[in-house]
Amino acid sequence: MARSITPERLAAERAVLARKLQRMCGELTSIAVRRMDDTLPWFKALSARERASVGTLAQLGVTSFIGWFSGTLESTSLTERIFSSAPRELADALTLEQTVELVRTTISVVEDSIQVIAGDNDLRQAELRESLLRYSSEVAFAAANVYAQRAENRGAWDARLQALVLDAILTGEGDDTVEARAAAAGWKLEGGIFVLVGPVPTTRLAAEVHAAQIQRTARQASLDALVGIQSDRLVAVVSGVPESMTIADAAKPFVGHFGQGSVVAGPMATTLLEAHASASEAMSGYRALELVDPPSRLVMAHDLIAARVVNGDVDAVAPIVEVLTAHIRDDVRATLANYLEKTGSIEACARALFIHVNTVRYRLKRVHEVTGLDPFDPADAMTLRIADRWFEWERLDDGVTRIWEPH
Repeated sequence: MARSITPERLAAERAVLARKLQRMCGELTSIAVRRMDDTLPWFKALSARERASVGTLAQLGVTSFIGWFSGTLESTSLTERIFSSAPRELADALTLEQTVELVRTTISVVEDSIQVIAGDNDLRQAELRESLLRYSSEVAFAAANVYAQRAENRGAWDARLQALVLDAILTGEGDDTVEARAAAAGWKLEGGIFVLVGPVPTTRLAAEVHAAQIQRTARQASLDALVGIQSDRLVAVVSGVPESMTIADAAKPFVGHFGQGSVVAGPMATTLLEAHASASEAMSGYRALELVDPPSRLVMAHDLIAARVVNGDVDAVAPIVEVLTAHIRDDVRATLANYLEKTGSIEACARALFIHVNTVRYRLKRVHEVTGLDPFDPADAMTLRIADRWFEWERLDDGVTRIWEPH
């Protein structure tokens, strides 16, 4: 029986249905919006403006179906006609799943009205039902393409924003726009911030994979991370670190994503604009690694001060000099200098200064408490020795600038 239906008759029947659909467009849209309100929990949570936009989108869906059904609208125009006409804020408010539910609800309203639209004509009912099925599939694919394109564009935009923020942190040329860009990229601005610098994994592809894994690891720890590749270095800026967490604990999950060798962590910063100091110290420490024995996998930049100074970063020791100047008495500093520069033993230092050995121990312990550097540890002793010499040179009229000026 179906074979006896000529194309001309089928076109005539579709024209009749299209006119009936056109007359019922407003009514069908109103029913669809009411059904969304009754059956879709997320719809009730939308603002009044967003709900009105959903109604507009539902009406576009019905009118687009009419145009498609009557042959006046190409299926390839569905995306442009429906989704490109939707307000941008609505596209941002709805997920792909919610958009598909919206389309499905609208189509189901039309489907429930098939008998009203087509009457008792079996041919019209069958043609309308089959057309609705094909149309809903095409709209679903169109929605998926739109969301995929938007996700790709958003990803590219976020990547550019993150690259700009990372560059500002590394160069120290940031201003208030850095925080605005970071916020636009969805980056956490609260909590502590520190920088990790380490070797790049073996290949560029591996580096990009590990960079993505660093960001995934950060999200799993409720942190955020900006990652970039700088020549032979992989740089990660980690933010959102709570006060209760040390840098070592926060950094530990990330070091496995760097290449072979040591990873250097800069000190904790409190704002994005201050993160440049952490980046500078981490970079300086990474460059100085070749001057020390193979250290542990994770190294604090603070533990590499002596190597950093020898490598040309003469400012690295400045914080220790400031502590010696502000918080260490002259007699304690003189004891430290004598122990480090001349005697090398507590007993010899005590004899040279005519003080008790316990006084020497107490004063050296005081240095350890104030600076965090242990005079009895060889690496810390070297740092203290450089800081003490710097302290002395600063007391000369023509001292440190001439002697320590970097080349």
